[in-house]
Amino acid sequence: MDDTKPSATPETEPEQVAPAPKPRRRRRLVWLAGSVPALVLTLAAGLGMLLGTQTGLRWGLDLAQRLAPETLTVGQVDGDILGHLRLSDLALNLPTLGLRIGMVDLEWSPRALLSGVLEVEHLAVRDLDVVLAPVTKDHKPLTLPNLLLPLAIAVGELRLERLRLLELGVDEPLFALESARLSDSRLVQGALDLGRLEVRLRDPALSAGLQGRATLTDRYPLALALDWALELSSEARLAGRGPVSGDLHRLELSQVLSGSIEAQLAAEVRDVLGALGWEGRIEVARVDLPAFRPDLPPIETQARLTTTGTLESAGLSGTLEARAPQRPELGRLGLNLDLLWREHRLSVRSLALNEQVSNADLRLQGELDLGEEPGRFRLEGDWKGLRWPLSGERVAASSEGALKASGSLESFDYRLSGRVVGPSIPSTSLDVAGQGTATGTQLEAFVLDTLDGRLEGSGTLSWTPDLTWDLSLRASGLNPGVHVPDWPGHIDGRLTSQGQIDAEGRPEWTAVIEELSGRLRDHPIAASGQVRMTGETLQIERLSASSGPSRLHLDGHIEQDLDLRFALESPDLATLWPEARGRLSASGRVQGTRETPRLRFDLKGEHMTLAGNALNELRGTADLGLVPDGRFALQFTGRDLAAGGLGWTVFELRGDGRMSDHRLSARLTGQPLALDLEAAGALAEGGAYSGRLSTLKLNTRDWGQWSLQRPLPLSFAGKRLAVGPLCLRQAQGAGGCVGFEQTEPGRWTADLDLDRLDLRLLKWLLPDTLSAEGSGRIKGRFQANGAVLTGNATAEIPQGHLNLDLGRGKQKRLDLSNTRLTLESGTAGLSVRLALPIEGLGRLQGDLGLPGWRLDASARPGQTLRGGLRAEIPDLAPLAGLMPDISGLKGAISSDLNLGGTLQRPGVSGRLDIKGVNFQLPLLALGVEDMDIEATAPSFERFDIRGAAKLGGSTLTLIGEGRTGSQGPMARLRLEGDKLKLADTKEYFVRLSPRIDIEVGPSGAVVGGEIRVPEARIRPRSLPAGTVSPSSDVVLKSAESSTPFPIKLDLRLVLGDEVTIDGFGVRGRLSGALRVLQEPGREMLGDGQLQITEGQYRLTSGFGLAAELGAPLNITQGRLIYAKSPIGNPGLLLQAEREGSDTTAGVQVVGTLRQPKMTFFSDSDPNLTQADITKYLMTGIPPSSNDRADQAGLAVGTYIAPKIYMEYENGLGAESNKVKLRYDLSKQIELQTKTGKSQGADIFFKFEN
Repeated sequence: MDDTKPSATPETEPEQVAPAPKPRRRRRLVWLAGSVPALVLTLAAGLGMLLGTQTGLRWGLDLAQRLAPETLTVGQVDGDILGHLRLSDLALNLPTLGLRIGMVDLEWSPRALLSGVLEVEHLAVRDLDVVLAPVTKDHKPLTLPNLLLPLAIAVGELRLERLRLLELGVDEPLFALESARLSDSRLVQGALDLGRLEVRLRDPALSAGLQGRATLTDRYPLALALDWALELSSEARLAGRGPVSGDLHRLELSQVLSGSIEAQLAAEVRDVLGALGWEGRIEVARVDLPAFRPDLPPIETQARLTTTGTLESAGLSGTLEARAPQRPELGRLGLNLDLLWREHRLSVRSLALNEQVSNADLRLQGELDLGEEPGRFRLEGDWKGLRWPLSGERVAASSEGALKASGSLESFDYRLSGRVVGPSIPSTSLDVAGQGTATGTQLEAFVLDTLDGRLEGSGTLSWTPDLTWDLSLRASGLNPGVHVPDWPGHIDGRLTSQGQIDAEGRPEWTAVIEELSGRLRDHPIAASGQVRMTGETLQIERLSASSGPSRLHLDGHIEQDLDLRFALESPDLATLWPEARGRLSASGRVQGTRETPRLRFDLKGEHMTLAGNALNELRGTADLGLVPDGRFALQFTGRDLAAGGLGWTVFELRGDGRMSDHRLSARLTGQPLALDLEAAGALAEGGAYSGRLSTLKLNTRDWGQWSLQRPLPLSFAGKRLAVGPLCLRQAQGAGGCVGFEQTEPGRWTADLDLDRLDLRLLKWLLPDTLSAEGSGRIKGRFQANGAVLTGNATAEIPQGHLNLDLGRGKQKRLDLSNTRLTLESGTAGLSVRLALPIEGLGRLQGDLGLPGWRLDASARPGQTLRGGLRAEIPDLAPLAGLMPDISGLKGAISSDLNLGGTLQRPGVSGRLDIKGVNFQLPLLALGVEDMDIEATAPSFERFDIRGAAKLGGSTLTLIGEGRTGSQGPMARLRLEGDKLKLADTKEYFVRLSPRIDIEVGPSGAVVGGEIRVPEARIRPRSLPAGTVSPSSDVVLKSAESSTPFPIKLDLRLVLGDEVTIDGFGVRGRLSGALRVLQEPGREMLGDGQLQITEGQYRLTSGFGLAAELGAPLNITQGRLIYAKSPIGNPGLLLQAEREGSDTTAGVQVVGTLRQPKMTFFSDSDPNLTQADITKYLMTGIPPSSNDRADQAGLAVGTYIAPKIYMEYENGLGAESNKVKLRYDLSKQIELQTKTGKSQGADIFFKFEN
């Protein structure tokens, strides 16, 4: 039992020892609980050190670079992530993306993260390069994520400077951004509030701004405002502004463009990220072409274009209109186009160009296929009515033609055909065909059917690498007389040419006249020869031409050394020129060098005339060598010289000596001008020349005798030139001196001192009714230094007056004394001032300034204008003598006008008043009273006109306004009145009620409106003396009228109920309406009818007295018919009848006013002869069976000398008109002759019981 007790003790010991480990586990838990916070604190401290210290950030970036050395590199680190951070030379390289950043500067607010906002106060990125891997063909469409971020993002300012988008392995960037700036923007739960985004590109010079709202989820709905500006050049600028709204499935864009182009754009874009499609339209209101290219003219442009399509297929269609006001030859163009792009193919479905004035039309169709290299094309076109210029005087025109071309861009066929004609181009049919490449063309056919003959050509032409050609041209059966009637002929010929011009511009070519023969103006002609050019050497080999007996030969070369021989022998100058007559022979040779040539020739002519000029005899020789020791020998003599309306009996020109010391004399003897001149000169080494004019005498019929007061020196050496002073004096004392000296080009001095000018010398400038008396003087000096002119000049009239010839020996004198005109020029510009006091009339003062005026741009369009005009004429009565058809003139004119703007667009502001004007027109018994006109211009861009006058007791008003703009000055005027009495004489009385509208612009004027004539009396006493109607076979050729200012007329004339006529055998009332039309430069036309109602007509005999005999005829129908026919030659339809007891007969006049046709008729008795009807209509006596109508007549006679009696008998019936002449030989014997259808003579003896 005792043994067992000890053994139990070990078994119970574990139960007692088991609780012993509990304190150790507790310690572990305590340690673990203490280690986690420590670890967290340690990690936080490490993260804080990493993010909050520069050392930690540097350590973290170094670790990242060691872990990925090929992926990330950072050059320099300043600051920390939790504060202000700056990184330099940062690079990130990924498989499909690479970033290189020159500098990143970041300031943000970590504290804002506690409120759920990532707040970036400032972020600047500079020199950012984004490198993209090449895009593969199997790339997927771009999809945008839903940007639902757990944090809101707020950006105060984000700046980006110099961004480049590049493709891997390519140095040239795909896209370059100069700068970008984002400010005041916020992104919350996908909603973006864009304060302002600004971007700027350098090439092109584009800047743009964007602001608004967008949601960056689903379809990305947005509402933004876009504005941008594009600077294309120093003058061409574009800007746009408008909204962008919608989403990525349907986006609407609207823009208003301004600047060099003014337009409106509206577009709708569908499925932006998928199958992109669009619809859009653009309306262009203005294009400033000179802003794009200064040499282009201003063009008024309007366009309306629409486009629809996708990236695979797109179309463009619309219209365009253009007009160049300053280039009227370009006409008014209209363009219609319809283009389609599909599968690398551009189809020109329609392209039509139309000139709206001449109705010229050009139409093209075709396509360009770029689907295969090198590309293929097809082009077809035709035209009708083409001309140049497109409007105005025609130079060339093509009534019709066609063009075809097809093939590849490296090898194609072409054909062009059409007809061409012009004032200096004969009617020609053209047909050109060939094969072309990118480097040249093979001209297979070149055919011109013209001048009743044909020109045919062929050959090759290449332009790469050098311009080379090998061409031949053959002419057959050409007749110049088809185009120039004075040059008929039949010409055949053949011409060939080969050559090239290398890249440095050195020519090497040959032209050969293989054959030229035929007849011209019935003279045999021929020509042959060859011309070759190599570099600067021109070789002429055996070039000869002949026409009849006239021969011309030319042979030699022109290079640095000259040797050229020529000879002309023409025994009959008419074989050379139709209007020439006489005989001429000349021969000579040119030798020396280009700088110092020597010319020798002999000349002889006899009985020569051309175009009204004549020289009966001419002999001459010359030997001139332009070197100091060269000869100077001239000897020309002529007799009976006539030129320009002047005539001389003797003409002499002589020179002798050497170029280093020579003399020259000239003498003209004749009227109205005789000349005597003697001079000497010398040529020195180096080309310097000095001379002296010692004698100059002018004897004129109209301006008196003038002579040189002192020798005139002349010299030039290199760039220096000096002439004068030239001092001339008239025998009566008028004259002065002028001089000029140039030290180098652009630097010169000019002096002017005319101390006495006789105003009577100005008579050739004045009309016949004006003459001037008195004297004036002009004195001035100017110096030029480059483009700057400095100096001044003054013109004065100390004493002088104008004489107005009033007729009938009466004159009116206007005193011009103390008139002064000054001109000053300097660095500030040019100015002119005028003071014109006219004693007894008023005063006029004006000034004109051109600020910044320069010699090198003396008439530049943009030259600024400054100036004014002030006039005061208190009484117009002294001017009545200038208008002999009016009397009783009085009134006043005053003006205070200012000039501004530019030479291209001048402007006037100020005021012009015409007040209290009264005058009478005695020929019309018309009086104009109280005429007042007021024109005011408050600015250079606008002016107003108001006026009124009394005419015959009624008031005529004038109202108008005008504008000046880019298209030039424009004005609209209206004249209106009611029952104005414009004439009140025994012959004419007229009242008018006009309402006339006038529009005036740079291209002309348009006059329209209506003129009503409520009352008028037309009673002319007779036709003007000498009035005759031309025969029907006479062609009236009117002189060509120039229309420097075109006027278009479209007026409606309406006759009232009290318009009567009593003249030319017609009495009755006129009624109807007439439209009066006239296009610029064309005849005035009428459109409408005028009727004669309640009228009577009296027949007239051949000499007009019968209009006073017999009873009048009743007008049953009377019309003047205008069908857009000349206003002076309407259609005529007049029928008048007389009714007797049992007889009714009449006369009918038809045709035109210039060519009327008269016929007689009888409704009651168709068997009446023309004589019976004529007698009945003239006398009113019905015909009877015993009438001697065949002997009816009317005779008138008178003594034309004491013993000579003449009698004219007008046959009223079948008898012809007769003239009898009777001479009283004595009291008992008379001699009588008779002329007419039958002639005869009688002797009458008188016996008195």
